[in-house]
Amino acid sequence: MKNLLNHTDLALTIGNNNLEKSINIYTNKINIFLSSCSSNDTNELKKLLYSINIFIYTYFCNNESITLEDLCYTNLKLMDTHHMRDDLISLGKEIIKSYIEILHKDKPMSGNTIIKHALNYIHSNIEKKITLEKVASHVHISSNYLCYLFKESTGCRFCEYINICRTNVAKDFLDNSSYPLDMISFKSGFNSQSHFCTTFKKYVDVSPNGFRKRER
Repeated sequence: MKNLLNHTDLALTIGNNNLEKSINIYTNKINIFLSSCSSNDTNELKKLLYSINIFIYTYFCNNESITLEDLCYTNLKLMDTHHMRDDLISLGKEIIKSYIEILHKDKPMSGNTIIKHALNYIHSNIEKKITLEKVASHVHISSNYLCYLFKESTGCRFCEYINICRTNVAKDFLDNSSYPLDMISFKSGFNSQSHFCTTFKKYVDVSPNGFRKRER
């Protein structure tokens, strides 16, 4: 499953309003999953769909003027009502279509190539130490200019966006793994467990342990 959890390629094609290519990427992920897991293991398939839904939501949540939280939540509820393998696979296609429809209903995604490359880098390296200077170097512009573009394009500061992304990665681990908090903190890219807990509580309104023990 580890290699299937990075959905940057899928998010990029969704951002480019390319439904056919998005479905092809998704189908390839499903084929890889089916070849590596039991065909009847619907719980693992749900985890894959969950990670796709959360990743796409996180990738676009601060890029658009529209709210994606309701769509993300609806998709999660739909997963709970589907229990057959083929139904879940079809649901995954519908989830992708739903994001493309809502993201491109009123306006196309920003054509700012610099920000697209910056976001791609961030989501591909979220578990590593990410600094403004490192991302600026990757996209070949100054840190000050990237800071300006980031605020203009996403509506939030660079560090805030990183923390939101890492918090959503941590939520995925809390729901779908038995890792202890220090390991989740490390795998989500936080520099310490205390920073992880403080940041998580800030954005989720509950502690990591409280989130893991909640009723679902």
